[in-house]
Amino acid sequence: MNRSLREALIKLEDSDGECLGSRFTPSQKRVLEEFLGRTACVTKLRRGNGFVYRVSNSPVFEQHLRELRPDVNSANQADPVRAQNLALTRSTKGRKSSHAASYRLLKATIPGVIWNRDGELLDLWQLTSIAGALAIDISQNETPLATDSPLWLVENQGLLDDTSWVPEDLHGSVLYYQGQLSERLIEWLCGKKRSPRILMFPDYDGVGLENYARLRKALGEDAELWLMPDWKRKLERYGNSEVWRNNLKYVANAEESLNLDQEPDEVLELIEALKLSGKALEQEAVFLVTTDN
Repeated sequence: MNRSLREALIKLEDSDGECLGSRFTPSQKRVLEEFLGRTACVTKLRRGNGFVYRVSNSPVFEQHLRELRPDVNSANQADPVRAQNLALTRSTKGRKSSHAASYRLLKATIPGVIWNRDGELLDLWQLTSIAGALAIDISQNETPLATDSPLWLVENQGLLDDTSWVPEDLHGSVLYYQGQLSERLIEWLCGKKRSPRILMFPDYDGVGLENYARLRKALGEDAELWLMPDWKRKLERYGNSEVWRNNLKYVANAEESLNLDQEPDEVLELIEALKLSGKALEQEAVFLVTTDN
């Protein structure tokens, strides 16, 4: 409520104390109606086929606006965004609240994995051995950070912690993106050719498919969906119908976004198998070995 009211009062202030009702959102109109009835410092007047809101008591109006926006004159654009929000709204989340930097964890799967930054070599395996993982700032799209080895994108931390699942011929770097593939990460991957082979390994469910579709749309054939060994039997044995049902809307989004004519046959086979079974398969199944027993 405070946010809608604050934005409504700011519109009134910016319009020299009088503003057409059509300029306010439904939620702003709702809180303004309550506000004018409670304070009597704003009035509502008929104007043609519509109406206007007008400030009728400026000192009281300004007092209420200061309560909602305490420090408008001293908010420094050089301050972090959340500090500016606190000055303007009394809340760090009162307006757009994303941080300037955004970090993702990256680790090497074997010795010899190197990243290059304009000739400056970064031994990722050495850093992984010392610190467990490297935090990289993906908000720096122009950073020329790249590797000659495969780059894996994984959804769940377990596959970052234990990389024994990585095939022998595909060792390289594993980046953990935590559930949702952010636009920032996609933009970072598009900013430079980060790797000769980008392999996305998500949960095989609606969210995973939609994230793959978004990455595929941005990177085209430079992005691959990796299918774990023996995924058909694992889907039958370990698949979860509740997870699949809860994410159906994302399945539709993925199919709408993907150019199915250009998808590899194995990806189409996976999507069809998931739909027919009505089950999702979480990526931790890669650690399980299926047998005939």
